[in-house]
Amino acid sequence: MRPLLCLFAFATTLHAQGLPAKPLAPAGTVPGGPAIASYVAVSVNGGALPSVDRVSDAAGTKFLVEFDELVLAIRPKGEFRAALRYRQSLAVKGSALDREPIQRMTVYGRYEVRGNTLRFIPDPKRGGRGIEMLDGTFTPGRIDVPFWYRNGQVSRQAQVVMKRDDSRF
Repeated sequence: MRPLLCLFAFATTLHAQGLPAKPLAPAGTVPGGPAIASYVAVSVNGGALPSVDRVSDAAGTKFLVEFDELVLAIRPKGEFRAALRYRQSLAVKGSALDREPIQRMTVYGRYEVRGNTLRFIPDPKRGGRGIEMLDGTFTPGRIDVPFWYRNGQVSRQAQVVMKRDDSRF
């Protein structure tokens, strides 16, 4: 099973947010962009991490996704690194749900800034294959990012709140 292919696949676009369609300026050229720092997820959908999502499909297969940790490094020159630790387990109808080991995923890419909006553009050659552009917002010391992910046959949208943590990468 491919680890959370849709983890960073956002349905949100600048157009859907009502922002102008003109291109975003590269990060670092826009005064007031987010601080060059690390940001650690402190909540998913308002709940503390680790966050657990359980669903069952029509055939009775149980799916479990646990988001353990997400660390985002905002780097100079409009680059980012996102590292995720998660667990993804399943059980067919009638069997117990085995707890799978923690998995890791790291994605590198670039970001752009417009006002308080961030657009993350994953690099397909550096962990971002199959991942779409992501949009989020920032305030001093905080980045909020909505995302879509798939748990079995069920797609869900989640909201991640990340706070600055200078003790991380």
